[in-house]
Amino acid sequence: MGLVVGVACLMIPRLWLLLASVYRICVEYTPIIYPSEDRLSPVSKRRLSLVGRKTLVLDMDETMITSWLKKSGKKPRNKPRVAHDFKFYLPAYEATIYVYKRPYLDHFLDRVSKWYDLTVFTAGAELYASPILDFLDRGRGILNSRLYRQDCIEMYGTRAKCVLLASPDLCNVLLLDNSSTECSFNAGNAILIKSYEIGSRDEALINLLPFLDALRFMKDVRSVLKHCTRFEFFSTILESVAQ
Repeated sequence: MGLVVGVACLMIPRLWLLLASVYRICVEYTPIIYPSEDRLSPVSKRRLSLVGRKTLVLDMDETMITSWLKKSGKKPRNKPRVAHDFKFYLPAYEATIYVYKRPYLDHFLDRVSKWYDLTVFTAGAELYASPILDFLDRGRGILNSRLYRQDCIEMYGTRAKCVLLASPDLCNVLLLDNSSTECSFNAGNAILIKSYEIGSRDEALINLLPFLDALRFMKDVRSVLKHCTRFEFFSTILESVAQ
């Protein structure tokens, strides 16, 4: 009995400390909210009418989603401990693909699809990426413009994406990608986002909304984005060669 009382006296203060810390987190927590509709002033509407509608090029893997592959007939290794959002069988790989959406992705796509023309550009194979994009689109028709591995440019042994394939007007196109290499190929037209890890408490997409909201009012996105990277302007070089 004395041992039980001793353990209780030792644990109860720690339990109270734990509950107190949880309470502080709950009290201080402010949910991230972004307006569901545009509430533009007449001045903002006028400004927006004077600039071109822009194209937002979205990477897929580790930017919008992360996937996990389970080969048929093999014991799974390092299986994520969180529930997947979507799965499908890929006969070519003889594997089941489990897809995990980045937090706030649906809300992010709802908002940016109203501000931008969306194009998905993934280095993944079309037979792998297409079912995932169909799932993310949910019949809304906002992810119908797609570029895949076969659309990449071979550059120094790597597959490079070029935003010119999504839009020939570099003033009005930008890439959101987790790869610093891909962003270097499109310096001045790229936003680098951290890679999404399955199960992480991630707010990167929704934190980008105010910036993307403001960027659509710019006459030339490069006037802002060129200050976000130190890479050489590979896309500008391609544009000069094409001319």
